[in-house]
Amino acid sequence: MAGRTEFRTLMEEYIAFLEESVEREKEKYAALVSYDPKRTDKVVAEQQAANMRLAQLEERREEAQRQAGWEGLTFRQILERTDGAEKDTLTGLFERFENAVNEIRFYNSRSLSFANDGLRILGAAGVGQQTGTYDAAGRQRDGVKGASLFETEV
Repeated sequence: MAGRTEFRTLMEEYIAFLEESVEREKEKYAALVSYDPKRTDKVVAEQQAANMRLAQLEERREEAQRQAGWEGLTFRQILERTDGAEKDTLTGLFERFENAVNEIRFYNSRSLSFANDGLRILGAAGVGQQTGTYDAAGRQRDGVKGASLFETEV
């Protein structure tokens, strides 16, 4: 039972971190749309630190889940193996966890979309676009001119 208490305590910490991450994702999006490079650099640095913390929390969650006897189980499977007050508590925690993750995904996708749109406007390659004058086999792509002076039509 002690393992389960530790698991719940860790999940509270993890969820608090994720809920803070929602605010960081909102700030990241706001920084991008502000076109303020210093503000953007700051949130990118904070994001890198948050990613390291996230990895640590996930490792701790896996270990706490193992110690609670739920190794390899999804949250839904854990709920199927609990009842009463424990199930109610875990249901609330897992719902908060899922809501925070969904919000993070939402704001992150908005940021990525905005950044990709900006790259397209600037003429830079977006995700999945082909760049360069030559293809992988070394042949010049149809309709693509290189930057070489010798290829410039006068």
